Amino acid sequence: QDPKEIIQKALFTSTNDEMVVVKDIEFYSQCEHHMLPIIGKVHVAYIPNGKLVGLSKIPRIVDVFARRLQIQEQMTEQICDALNEHLKPKGVAVMIDARHMCMEMRGVEKICSTTVTSALRGLFKSNKKTKDEFLSIVAPSLHK
Repeated sequence: QDPKEIIQKALFTSTNDEMVVVKDIEFYSQCEHHMLPIIGKVHVAYIPNGKLVGLSKIPRIVDVFARRLQIQEQMTEQICDALNEHLKPKGVAVMIDARHMCMEMRGVEKICSTTVTSALRGLFKSNKKTKDEFLSIVAPSLHK
């Protein structure tokens, strides 16, 4: 699926310019290096710039990238960049907290360890207060 098509099917004009957060989006992917599962949650926030996207479209964007052979670091960037490019908000933040079976089942064998990655664009990168607000909202969800 094309993220642009998903977003453009559900764009709404709005004067809202406050942070919109969709958190605890479960995902299942597969490590492109070891062909083993990656299981976790994605937290997404954006600050509208005249347009809102239907809330269900954000998990759909996550699924577009999670359903590929993937590495978490790249998936974080891909979700963030797709929303930034096609929604054109004032800012986007994406955080992923996931377990990697390649770490739990082979090699180092560290059970229940998680990896957290983030990608920030616009106001989330340039404004510390905005970034801190996002982190305070998603922090309780980390490592659940």
